Amino acid sequence: MIAILEYNNIPLWSFFKELSLKGSFQHEYKIDLEAEVMDAYYHSDKVLLKKIIQNLEKSGSTDKTDDILIVKGWLESLKDDEEEPDIEVRNALKDRVFNIPDLNKEKLTLFCNFMDFYDLDSNLMIAKNAIIKFISSNETEIQEVLLAILANLLCLSIKENNYNYVDYLVTTSEKLPLKPQFFFYKDMICFYKYLSSYHFNHNKDDLNKCQTIISNVKFAGMSEYGSELDKFLNNHI
Repeated sequence: MIAILEYNNIPLWSFFKELSLKGSFQHEYKIDLEAEVMDAYYHSDKVLLKKIIQNLEKSGSTDKTDDILIVKGWLESLKDDEEEPDIEVRNALKDRVFNIPDLNKEKLTLFCNFMDFYDLDSNLMIAKNAIIKFISSNETEIQEVLLAILANLLCLSIKENNYNYVDYLVTTSEKLPLKPQFFFYKDMICFYKYLSSYHFNHNKDDLNKCQTIISNVKFAGMSEYGSELDKFLNNHI
C-alpha cells in the first residue's frame, strides 16, 4: 500500500513550489531541497529524510518550520501500517489543509500528498468540493492534481472494501483530458476501474486488463511499483 501511494500521491510538483520564494538564492535553495526530499521519498530512504530534518533544524532558513513539517510528513507517509503514527505531525498537516481559507492549488496539493492521513469520508468530502470547483479548469496543474486525487481515492476505497463511489470517481476522471503528463494517473485509474469491475463480475477479461497494466508498468522500468501493484491485485481479487 505504501509503495503504491508513493507513486499515486505525488503530483509532478510539490508543496515546496507553492511557498513564497524570495530572490534567486532562496529559489535555488528550495529547488535543491525539493529534489533531495523527493529523491529520498521515492527511494523510501527514511535515514536520509531524518538527516534532512536535522539539517533543517540547524539552518537559518526563515521557512524552516514549514519545511520541517512537510519533510516529517513525507517521513510519516513511508511508515508501514504496523508502525506507530506520529499523530502530532499528521494533525498539524491536516490543520494546514483546513486552515487554508480558499480551496486553491496550494491546498489541493498539500491534501493530495497526505491523503493517507485522513479517513475515507473526509477524503471524499474534500475531493468532492475540489471536483465541484475545478472540474472545468483548463489549468494543467489543477487537472493533474485532480487526477492524482481520484487515483488515490480509488486505491484507498478498494483497500477499505468500499466500492460505493468507484463509478463516480471513474466517471469524473473521464471528464479530464488525456495529456502526456497525465498518462500514469489515467493508467492507474483504469487499473482500479478494472479491479473494481472484477470484484463484482469476476470477468476474466477485467483481470487480464489489470495484469496487462502491471506488465506495462514493469516494462517501463518501474519494476518495484509493478510488484506492489501485483500484491495489491492479489489482495483484492
